[in-house]
Amino acid sequence: MKFVAYLAGGSILTAIVFSIVSGAAGLGAARDIWFGMFGPTLASVVAGIALERQVRLNPQKMLKCLIQSFVVKFLFFGAYIAVVVKTNQVRPGYFVGCFAFFYLALHMAEALELRRMQARPAANDIKRH
Repeated sequence: MKFVAYLAGGSILTAIVFSIVSGAAGLGAARDIWFGMFGPTLASVVAGIALERQVRLNPQKMLKCLIQSFVVKFLFFGAYIAVVVKTNQVRPGYFVGCFAFFYLALHMAEALELRRMQARPAANDIKRH
C-alpha cells in the first residue's frame, strides 16, 4: 500500500507545482492540469491496489491481473478522455499534455514496482536454498 500512497501523493504534489507554475506564467491551466492528472492517477491507484492484493493472495496469477488491468484501463481512459473533452471541461491541448505526462510517469513507476515485486520472490527462493 505504500507504493499506491506514493503514486497518489506524487501526482498530487506534481499537479500542485504545475498549477502554481502555470498560474505564474499566466496560462491559467490549473483546471486542465488537475483533469489531466486525475484519470491516470485514479487508474494507477486502482491497478496498484489490485496488483498488490493479487501478489499477496496468489503471485502466480500476476500476469492475469496485469492483462485485466490493461483492458479496464483501456476502456476507462477512452471514456474519461471523451467525457472530459466533450463536456468542454478543459482546453484539449493543455489537458492532453498533462494527461500524457502523468500517464507515462505513472506507468514508468508501475513498471519499476512490478520489477521489484517480481524480484522479491526470487530473492526469497535463493535464501531458502
